[in-house]
Amino acid sequence: MLNQTQIRELIDREIRTLLLDPDNEAAAAEDSEDLIELGLNSLTLAQLLIELEMELGVDPFADGVSITDMRTVSDLVQAYTAALAGEPVPAPTGV
Repeated sequence: MLNQTQIRELIDREIRTLLLDPDNEAAAAEDSEDLIELGLNSLTLAQLLIELEMELGVDPFADGVSITDMRTVSDLVQAYTAALAGEPVPAPTGV
């Protein structure tokens, strides 16, 4: 099972790829950075979640927490960490 750091690195890589900047390590987002401020819109956020589900084999949004509640990179890391551990996905703190 992946740890939080590995999940974070995967999310960063997928975001950079979606934003057409896969090689820019400096583009890594801060945990608290807003997904919209990073340049993600509803379409790219949906694409990100599809890529993460294919890569990780889990959908943390199948029950309960809505993907529209995900506001930050940290929210996504927490959701995927919980889902991979088979735990309920916590509601983001900023909602």
